[in-house]
This record gives sequence, structure tokens and C-alpha cells, in this order.
Amino acid sequence: MDLPLGLTGQHCGRQGGSGGTLPPLSIDMTTDLTDSLTNLQTTCNRHWDNELTDALQYTSLGRIRHDTRHHWWTHSPSRALDTAVTRLRIGHTRLNAHLHKLGMTADPHCPWCPTYPDTPEHLLLQCPRHHSHRTALLQSLSPLLLRRPTLADLLGGSPDPGLAFKILKHTRTFLHKSGQLHRI
Repeated sequence: MDLPLGLTGQHCGRQGGSGGTLPPLSIDMTTDLTDSLTNLQTTCNRHWDNELTDALQYTSLGRIRHDTRHHWWTHSPSRALDTAVTRLRIGHTRLNAHLHKLGMTADPHCPWCPTYPDTPEHLLLQCPRHHSHRTALLQSLSPLLLRRPTLADLLGGSPDPGLAFKILKHTRTFLHKSGQLHRI
């Protein structure tokens, strides 16, 4: 049924048998809002899982993984840590060096080391600000036979999935304790 120009849904209710109009149906906004939020959360979670799985199907060297099953890292209790690791792996971080490339900051250097670029490698392996956390990380990795880990090693780039999981667990602990998740 087409509405005449100038009439809104408030003016046009359901037509009754006698040609009169009935008031519009009342809508429970609480139920509709709850359903909308639930649908939105489900859609966001599905999108997160798909995007994260797609992003992490590539190795740190840019090669496609042969094993592209649904992986263990897609459902972690801490999405902030998952997001940080994913951003570090794909190189799209909020660190100054990347933001400088995008023209979003004037200075590409580390806030604590004015002569070094603020890169993932500097954050995880070199910055003196996080020396104590890095020392704990390296000590926890020494039983895994990693004395001088690379950035790829720390971000789960090992060909052995079990070893990659263990290393990534220690890297996530480092990121959490260093308090730098907001910068990644």
C-alpha cells in the first residue's frame, strides 16, 4: 500500500473494516535492541574469526600455509592480545614507524629511544624501556632452545606448530606485562 505524500507511519495505522484507522502497533524496543545487539555481536565474532584465520594463513615470510584449518588462536579469551599479535604479524600496527609511513605522525622514532624507529622488532627485541620484560621472555624461551629469537620466531613463525604455540604464549605474556597493547 502506497502512502500519500506528507503522511508518516504515525498518521497511517492499519486500516480497519470500517475504513477508519487504528493506532500503530506498539513495538517493544528493548527486545528489538537486544536482538540487534546479539546479531551484531555474532556477526562481528564471525567476521573476526574469518579475518584472523585469513590473515594468519600466511607465514611471516609471506608464504601461504598448507594447513589452513580453523586454528587454535581464533578463540582466545583476550582479543586485545590476539589483535596485537595479528597486527605485529601483518605489520599494520599503531607504532610510530608504521603511522609515519601512512603520514599520520611526524616522527617515526620510539618514544623512549629518539634515534631508533618505533618498529615491532625494536619493541620486542631492542627497546631498553622493556629490558626486564625481555629478559624474562628470553629466560622463558631458553628451555625451548631459542637463545637469540627473531621477530618471526616470537610471532609464531616456527614450522613446528607445538613450538610456535609455546613461543607465542610467552610473547603474549611479554606484550601483556609490558603494557604496550594500546600502542600496537
